[in-house]
Amino acid sequence: MSCKAPIKKPSLLRKLEMKKVFVTGADGMLGSCICRELIEQGFSVKAMCHPSSKTNTIDTLAIEIVRGDVTHKPTLSKEMEGCDMVIHVAAVMKLWPRRHKHMTSINVLGTKNVMEVAESLNMERMIHIGTASSFANGTLQQPGNEKSAFIGHKFRMDYIDSKYKAQQMLLNQYKNSSFPVIIINPTFMIGPFDSGPSSGQMLIAIFNNSLKFYNQGGKNFVCTVDVAKATVNALSKGKIGECYIAGNENLSYIEFFQKAFKSMHKPFNMKGIPNFVLLMAGFMSSAKARIDRKTPKLSYGIAQLAKENQYFSAAKAVQELNMPQTPIEIGIAQCLQWFKDHKYI
Repeated sequence: MSCKAPIKKPSLLRKLEMKKVFVTGADGMLGSCICRELIEQGFSVKAMCHPSSKTNTIDTLAIEIVRGDVTHKPTLSKEMEGCDMVIHVAAVMKLWPRRHKHMTSINVLGTKNVMEVAESLNMERMIHIGTASSFANGTLQQPGNEKSAFIGHKFRMDYIDSKYKAQQMLLNQYKNSSFPVIIINPTFMIGPFDSGPSSGQMLIAIFNNSLKFYNQGGKNFVCTVDVAKATVNALSKGKIGECYIAGNENLSYIEFFQKAFKSMHKPFNMKGIPNFVLLMAGFMSSAKARIDRKTPKLSYGIAQLAKENQYFSAAKAVQELNMPQTPIEIGIAQCLQWFKDHKYI
C-alpha cells in the first residue's frame, strides 16, 4: 500500500453508503497515513488536529479538517456528532522528562473523553492507538505478544504508564458495557509524513553523519503504512475488546542501521559500544539537561529502553486484521524520500 495512492472519486450511490470516520491526531505520521488509507478504502473522513498543529501532511486530502483538543470534551461532543466510528490517534509521546503531568492528561483523560463521547453517540466502533510497550517484550526465539504481562512500570516513564492505563480503561469499559473498542499496539514505526520528526530522527542523523555508535539490543520495526492498514481494517475486522500488536521485523540495532546505511548508499561506519557505556552517557546527559533545562539527545530513561531486546510478534494482527508485512527497507526509503521532498535533508 502506498501513502501516495491517487484518491478515488466514489459514485453518488457510494457516497450515500459511505461511513464517516472521526480521526484524532490526524496530522501526525501515523494519522496522516490512516487518513489516506481511509480514503483508499472508501470512507469519509473528519480529521481533528490540535489548534497549535500544522496540517501540511493532510491539507491536500479530500477530508474535513477541524481543530480541537481531546481534553476538551464539549468540543469532542460537537465534532464527533454525525460520525459512525472513531480512530483515536492523538497522544503525547515524550520520554524526557520521564514524569510529565500534561502527558497523563492527554493520554488518559483525552482517551476517556473520546471513549465517553463515542459511547454516548452509540458509535459502531472505536479504534485506539496504543503501544507495544503495554506488553512485555521478548527474545528473538520467544517474542512478546498480546498475552505478555505489562512490565513497563520498571522504566518509570509517564508515556509508557499512561498508555497502559488508557488501554486498561478501555478494556474495562468493554468488559463492563460491551463498549466496541479495538486497540492497535504499534512497535517502532518508520515511514513518510514524519513532520516532527519523530522516529525518523535516527535516519536524519545517519544522513548527516552524526550518528557514530550503536549499542547492544534491538527493536521490532514496522512500516507506518502497514500499521495504518491494520488500523483501518480493524473498523470491520478483528475482535471487539482485543489488542493487536502491529509490528514486523525484529532487528538488532546493527541490523537496522546496516539497512539504513544501504538505503542511503553509504558505507557502514558505526562502532558498537557496551550497554554500560550507553547507560553512563545517558545518566550524564540527563544530569546536564536538568541544569541546562534542555531536552537531551540521549536521556538515562531512553538509554535504559535502548539496551532492551524489544522484540514482539505481530502474528495476531497479520492473521485477524490482514496486516501487511512490508520490508522495513521500504519504510526507510519512504521516510527518506519524504524528508528530501520537504527539505529536512
